[in-house]
Amino acid sequence: MELALFVRIAVLFLVFLATLGLNLGDNLMARLGFDGNLVLVLLTATVFTFFVAGRHAMIVAAVIVFSLITNMPSDFSLNFGYDRDYYAGIMLALVFQPLLMRALD
Repeated sequence: MELALFVRIAVLFLVFLATLGLNLGDNLMARLGFDGNLVLVLLTATVFTFFVAGRHAMIVAAVIVFSLITNMPSDFSLNFGYDRDYYAGIMLALVFQPLLMRALD
C-alpha cells in the first residue's frame, strides 16, 4: 500500500512539474507576476501534489487537465471558448477545496 501511494505521489509530481513548466514565459505564474523561476515551479508542483494526492482520481484528472489548459499558450485555450484565467480559477478551486471545508467545519 505504501509503495502504491509513493508511486502515485511521484507520478503526480512529475505531471504537475511538466504542466507548470510547460510555457515558462506565459504560464499561470508569469501572469500572476512571478518570473520564470524553476525553483518556484518545483515548489508549486510540490504543493499541488500534496494537496491533490489523496483525492479521488476524477478530481486529480480534472486538476491535471485544467493545469495543462491554464499553462498552454493563449490561442490554445481560446479554442475552447474561454480565457485561461477561468480554467485557472476552476483548477485552484479544486485544489484548495479541502482546506476550505476544514476551515468551515
